[in-house]
Amino acid sequence: MTGPAAPQPWDLSHVKAGLKVTALLAVVGAPLAWLLRDGRAAAWVLAGLALVVAFFSVSAYAVAWAGRVADSLTLPVALGTYLIKVILLAIVLVTVRDKPWLDPQAFGLSVVAGTFAWTGVHARRVWTGQIYYVDPPAR
Repeated sequence: MTGPAAPQPWDLSHVKAGLKVTALLAVVGAPLAWLLRDGRAAAWVLAGLALVVAFFSVSAYAVAWAGRVADSLTLPVALGTYLIKVILLAIVLVTVRDKPWLDPQAFGLSVVAGTFAWTGVHARRVWTGQIYYVDPPAR
């Protein structure tokens, strides 16, 4: 008789893919913002993309940590990190609104583009990854 299968490590390969996609957005977006607007816009494009990277990466690692501790923790940790991110984003946006050095369009568009990119990376991971809904067969 064999015991329960060893827990599978959490696959965080989508974080690396998200970083690559974000780097591509930065390489295209920052120079484009500089050409169409100015250097300030380019800097805010990079700031927006950095915020997206931080938010998605922290969530991924927090949920993976929770999954290694106990499967029942993944949903509360995912929802908790989401709530914290919404609160932090609100604080950032309220703090910097109406500042002359802010370029809200560049910042907002880069956050939206980065969020769509990371969501696409997540969706691709779910659609193409082998995700077991039951314990995999013992080898």
